[in-house]
Amino acid sequence: MQRAQAWETRLSVVATAVEALRSRAVAQAAAIQRWQADAAAASFHLKRDAQFPLLVCLLGGTGAGKSTILNRLFQADLSAADFRRTFTAGAVAVASDPAVIPPNWLGLPAAIAEQTPARGQTDALTVVRATHELLNKIVLVDTPDLDGDQPAHHAQAERVFRWAEGVVFLVSPEKYQMTELLPYYRMARRYALPAVYVMNKCETGAMLEDYRRILESEGTAPAQAPVLFAVPRDDAAYEPPTEANLASLRTAVSTISRPSAAELQNGLQRRLVDLLGRLRDQVIEPIQSERRDAAKAVTTLQAMERPAVGVDVNPITLQLQRRLQQRSVLYLMGPQRVLDRVRQVPGMLVRMPRTAWDFFLHGRIPAGTAAPTVAGNAEVPDFSAALKDQFVVLQSRIEDAVRATPSGQRWVAGEWTESKIGPAEAGKIATEELAELNAWLQRRWNATPRDTALLMRLLRHLPGGEKLAQWTEAAPYLLAIVVVAHHAIFGPVDLMVLGGYGLAAWIVERMSNEVASRTRQANRAIDQRFEKLAHEQIRKTIAWIESRTPSAEQIRAVESAAQRLEESLAL
Repeated sequence: MQRAQAWETRLSVVATAVEALRSRAVAQAAAIQRWQADAAAASFHLKRDAQFPLLVCLLGGTGAGKSTILNRLFQADLSAADFRRTFTAGAVAVASDPAVIPPNWLGLPAAIAEQTPARGQTDALTVVRATHELLNKIVLVDTPDLDGDQPAHHAQAERVFRWAEGVVFLVSPEKYQMTELLPYYRMARRYALPAVYVMNKCETGAMLEDYRRILESEGTAPAQAPVLFAVPRDDAAYEPPTEANLASLRTAVSTISRPSAAELQNGLQRRLVDLLGRLRDQVIEPIQSERRDAAKAVTTLQAMERPAVGVDVNPITLQLQRRLQQRSVLYLMGPQRVLDRVRQVPGMLVRMPRTAWDFFLHGRIPAGTAAPTVAGNAEVPDFSAALKDQFVVLQSRIEDAVRATPSGQRWVAGEWTESKIGPAEAGKIATEELAELNAWLQRRWNATPRDTALLMRLLRHLPGGEKLAQWTEAAPYLLAIVVVAHHAIFGPVDLMVLGGYGLAAWIVERMSNEVASRTRQANRAIDQRFEKLAHEQIRKTIAWIESRTPSAEQIRAVESAAQRLEESLAL
């Protein structure tokens, strides 16, 4: 059995690689769990010590009377039987000593039955201790129904069959044609499991012969044990032949023996070939398909890394820009305008409003008329809502990209929301950046533009410049009149205006672009933060997609391990 040991070593490598897939193969979790259970059963058969009794299971459909037949074989009520169908809930093993049952058999915890008859528990092995000559070489295991209305019962019976070393197939006149048993007939023969075929509640010999024909037509009849056994219904007049009655059945069950070494090795080889086939069909291929869908979705999402924001906070700063322009001497009175205004002073004096005459006559200006103001406040767009809407649109595009694949449609229908960032995070960008912008606007609203401030600093160094600076600060648009009133049309003040303009233009061009620069800074900050948030949303979505399916490296590890096992089977 050196080959069996080598196979078991390679199978354990495959099982370890498959285990690594479980955390991320969400859609294939059930298939992986079934395969792992079958792999554990195959590993048990590869390592099985022949000195222990043979583990034989009773397998059949609803109402076939498995528990009843077990009790009749042992002539004791060991397994709970009831007129109700689907009564047995879990495996019930009858043994002369619980120690002869291998530890962790079925991959389930074992518990000694405290009383009999034992019903059995789901996902547990109930062990009943009994003394009977039938138990000298075997352990007989009762199972739930294969075709009941409870899938959990079918799973329990399936598990026992995979771990069993022999099987007693039990049918009834109502159920001997059931198709659910046909694959188990084939697998028992393919895996070299010794099998016994029994019809319970048999009423005529014709029924038994018809059952034989079904087995032969399906190619599932035992090659060297064509004898079928019959247990008649209690009220039936039919009596089976001696070689097929209950006593003969008891003898046949008690003498079930292992196949030859060559047959056993061939059976183990076929079991592993089937196991690898299920691994490829039910686990690897579906995961590879999802892996391709995931790669396609990730590629699409990565192409969406730089979404355009399209937010411009210029409407907020436009009022400040206009105010600074109105307060700017150079904006209103550049060199050419100064000369033009000076030439127009006589006409301006005639048309000057009453407040200007009061200023020249009394030296005061009524509050509210010293400087022009912006008429009205333009309605500012709701930038926070705009960013939220754009982020929702981005998430819709991301969802569409994920849904573009069959696997993605299933993923989105599940836990898609766990990777979503709330749109409020996008709105917070506008709220925070506009709060900083508004704070800057508040500081700058009553500030003097840099060009005007520069000119007034220069004016203060001229004779009478302090008074001139006060008038300029109060009403810059009256500077031309002040120049005329001081008879300095071509004097130092006019030259200072011209020189001041040249210096200011060198510093900040014709007018201060501080507002426009701060506007661009706010727009740029919003754009960068939105891009970062969009990148984070795409990153989280990609990570969420990657968590839905194993990586290509994990898939290759399983394929490589399976390939090595397959190659060893072919040697």
